[in-house]
Amino acid sequence: MHSLSELVDIFKCCIFNWGALTSIIPAFAIAGAIIAFVPSAYIGRYLGAGSKRYIAYPAAAIAGAILPACSCNIVPLFASILKCGSGIGPAFTFLYAGPAINLISLVLTFKVIGPVLGVWRVIGVLLISILLGLIMEFLFSGRKKAASIAQGAQNPMNPEAAKIEKTRLLLLFGLLFSILITGSSLVTPAGSYPLDKTQEFLNLGIFSGLVVLLISLVITRFKKIELLDWAKQTFKLIKTIVPLFIFSILIIGLIAKYIDIRWIHNLFSAQKDALGNRLFLPSLRSTFYGTIFGELMYFPILSEIAFTKAFLKLGMDVGPALAILLAGAGTSLPGFILISRFVSWKKVVVYFLVSVVLEVTFATSVSMTIGDYVCACLNLK
Repeated sequence: MHSLSELVDIFKCCIFNWGALTSIIPAFAIAGAIIAFVPSAYIGRYLGAGSKRYIAYPAAAIAGAILPACSCNIVPLFASILKCGSGIGPAFTFLYAGPAINLISLVLTFKVIGPVLGVWRVIGVLLISILLGLIMEFLFSGRKKAASIAQGAQNPMNPEAAKIEKTRLLLLFGLLFSILITGSSLVTPAGSYPLDKTQEFLNLGIFSGLVVLLISLVITRFKKIELLDWAKQTFKLIKTIVPLFIFSILIIGLIAKYIDIRWIHNLFSAQKDALGNRLFLPSLRSTFYGTIFGELMYFPILSEIAFTKAFLKLGMDVGPALAILLAGAGTSLPGFILISRFVSWKKVVVYFLVSVVLEVTFATSVSMTIGDYVCACLNLK
């Protein structure tokens, strides 16, 4: 391997890959549906600036964590819940937790890298996302009541109509999330463990069946004007995000092509004293480098797992490895640029700086308390 782009092929893995559409399009469809169909009162009740913190932040972290989305795919969902009245803190908690950990990446992290770093990744994401949101709220929100809460109460429904509306929305979002999860399983990142043909065919069949059910639902339970509004909101998000997204990826790919992997690897190695104990300052420094690299580099969904595994086998220390697992999926330079389309650059910069501090602190603390990484495959004898 001579360049970073040979290890993480951004173009084949994410942009120029028809399989990626099965995860990207559902993410935009969900975001558009949130804007078009979900009453802003619901968002305001659970994630709004006036909601209780002990409800809003865990709800945002858990809601984000169930979504298999990368740092760019999560942006349309972040924009949609902000538009619907979410508080600034819960919105950023959701933004960080969504791509940083989800059901699919959790399974692969445990399978490919191992349970120790897998557990610490889950703990780190949940803790960092909530702390990050609280800090963003403290700095920018002022705990204002969401205006959308009042707007949502202006047109109350009768109980029977409300029940019907709730049922069809639950069915809609249940199918959309199922399509997103199943569609994401069809995307096999470069360097990961591909599915066998039988499993791949089964997943494709499930995905196709879910799409048929979704089409049947929208035809029978939604009006034409509602579907047009959904399409309009989805297209608006696509038009805002996709062109800038592709341009950013091209720039990152161009830069990555000329980065020597051996140079990066030397920055991430552990340094120990004569007794074999990690040295704090070198560990802090290497973890910081890993965090900055993970923050700025774009990793297509799940590919940060393959990337981290490759470097762990080459001798990367657990501190920078955990830092990349925390930051690699959750943030990226293209993601920061996309976020700036919906919030000010001041908020983006603070989000970046706070993320770095929290990730470095957490990953360094963990690295000083656990042993060296042992590849799980070495125990299979």
